Amino acid sequence: MNYLKKLVRIIKKSKRVVIGTHIDPDGDGICGALACAALVRYCNKKNKPILFCHSPISSKYQFLIKDQQFTNQLTDFDLLILVDSADISRVFPDISDCELSKFNLKMVINIDHHKSNNLFGELKIIDENASSVCELIYQLFKQLRIKITGHLAEIFYCGIYSETGGFIYPNTSKNVLTIAAELIGLGVEPEPLVKKLNAKTVAGTLLLSEVLNTIRIKDWVGTMYLTQDMLDKHQADVTDSENFISFLQAINGIHISVFLREEREGVRISMRSDGIVDVDKIARKFGGGGHRLAAGVRMKKDIETARKEILHAISKELKLKGNSIKGKK
Repeated sequence: MNYLKKLVRIIKKSKRVVIGTHIDPDGDGICGALACAALVRYCNKKNKPILFCHSPISSKYQFLIKDQQFTNQLTDFDLLILVDSADISRVFPDISDCELSKFNLKMVINIDHHKSNNLFGELKIIDENASSVCELIYQLFKQLRIKITGHLAEIFYCGIYSETGGFIYPNTSKNVLTIAAELIGLGVEPEPLVKKLNAKTVAGTLLLSEVLNTIRIKDWVGTMYLTQDMLDKHQADVTDSENFISFLQAINGIHISVFLREEREGVRISMRSDGIVDVDKIARKFGGGGHRLAAGVRMKKDIETARKEILHAISKELKLKGNSIKGKK
């Protein structure tokens, strides 16, 4: 419990706090940052933390953010709390560690649940067995005996719901369901929240139909891709593609799903596994990371080259698992 005392002491001593989450944030990263902001305000009532994200936040999360605001601009701060981020570069892709030191930064707190976390920061609160960073922060609230009120309960619920795929991914543990039940007991109404989280735009739906036409399946691996031309054609936002990969995962016979998304300078690759192959191990070979069942990487290559390279790496892993795969066919 010493880390809890240290966490509270650091927050109380800090004058200007920045809470950051990773680029292309998902529901867990956004909700984790919001929950962490509530923790800071509880420990230091005079401190209004700054929420930072390099990427735009999807408008569908506005009902959770309410009157708070994420910024992609930084001014001086003495405490940096990073949530749901395995590496500082995942939060600040354009800022080096040396440049960060110019902001009068005195302390970095690392709150995360990724196996690939590189253990940065002066205080590390990491639990790779947690389903989500929201589950981890929820436990901090419980241990510190901080009362969780209505909207904060919704934030926790939405973060955990998002990261567990609506309580169906393998990271849905007994503890996760217990927390969900506790949050419902605090007044959370799942149905309207889930409807907002799963809301789709017309542009996003049309974009999805085109992306689904790119699906290719071979040797238990499914791939699909999204190009900048597709985004422009449908006047869609990149945030509309969140969770597209779940459509690949739902196909019978696919053990590994790969979604390639073209960016201005390369390709972002998301991978999901049903457990037969560790996609975190594959992602790390290309400088990425994540979890055994969900990982990602960026490559400064065109989509087809990136696709071939990632499939080659997956193929090598599948060959090592040959008999196990045949048993699951």
